[in-house]
Amino acid sequence: MFSRPRRGGSPAHPQARKRHKRASLAPLTKGPSVPALLLATAGPVLGQDRIDEDYTRLIREATTEEFFSTPLVDHLPASETVPTPLDHFGTIAGAPDVLHYPEEVHGYMRALAAASPRVEVFTIGESEEGREMILVVVGSEESIRDLDANKARLARLADPRTTPPEEAEELFGTTKPIYWSTGAIHAPETGSPEMFMELAYRLAVSESEFIRQIRDGVIYMITPVVEVDGRAKVVDLHMGKRKDPELNLPTRPLYWGKYVAHDNNRDNIGQTLALSRAITSTYLEYHPTVFHDHHESASHLYTSTGRGPYNAWLDPIVINEWNRLAYKEVQDMTALG
Repeated sequence: MFSRPRRGGSPAHPQARKRHKRASLAPLTKGPSVPALLLATAGPVLGQDRIDEDYTRLIREATTEEFFSTPLVDHLPASETVPTPLDHFGTIAGAPDVLHYPEEVHGYMRALAAASPRVEVFTIGESEEGREMILVVVGSEESIRDLDANKARLARLADPRTTPPEEAEELFGTTKPIYWSTGAIHAPETGSPEMFMELAYRLAVSESEFIRQIRDGVIYMITPVVEVDGRAKVVDLHMGKRKDPELNLPTRPLYWGKYVAHDNNRDNIGQTLALSRAITSTYLEYHPTVFHDHHESASHLYTSTGRGPYNAWLDPIVINEWNRLAYKEVQDMTALG
């Protein structure tokens, strides 16, 4: 019915729960796939973290085949101060038969921000039905403090009409790139909001050299649910089926919001939807170096090299770099098994 991530757990707990965390120092082994950000910068930098043993056990119990795992996500780093999804909901991220409403996902992200100086959460818009859209920013403490100044530098770099080459060269040395990931642009694509909660935790908490390299060098932004109205309706249907599997419910909502269904991303050019305007205005505010929308799902992984026709103003070097990034992703995923 829905494309649910295959991880183990129990139905979501209504309130955050307290638990005694068992932690150990263990080498990284294996676990499910991650965004291109983690692969594009990967090198021989996988280190050690204190491991949350309870969360890690649940990950491994619920991973259906070992070859679905990679060393990046088969475990969870432990923290005494920052809540995991298990602490907050009573289940791990991606637990089978557990989906979270947009406001629940946003609530977890705000719990991260309250507990970690490496995370900030901003409101970027409101849907036609009055649901909030958010932006989660994860980076080093220095990056979070410097966020506004870094935005201003990226804006200068984004406009060669007003930024001479000499100034641009100086800005390259002081400006951090922004990598913006978005999820659930299509309401029935249910996995990315669950995944993003765990990813934000990992990036905020892990002290492995691999994660520190990302956190220190890149500002990572997440909009975990773009189609907030449709997501809420999909979770409604899912919860109804869980409560009574015999209910004659539709497999998906007829409409996701007041005006839209599956073409919400294809209609962006008209800027008629609140979600389109929120994403566009945020893009123009932050000028991310990479914009990565997470789609689902099929029985294979798709790595995009971009498709023409291309904007004539794009440098051919940039287009060639898309292919380099795509092959780098395939190479690293193959190396991870």
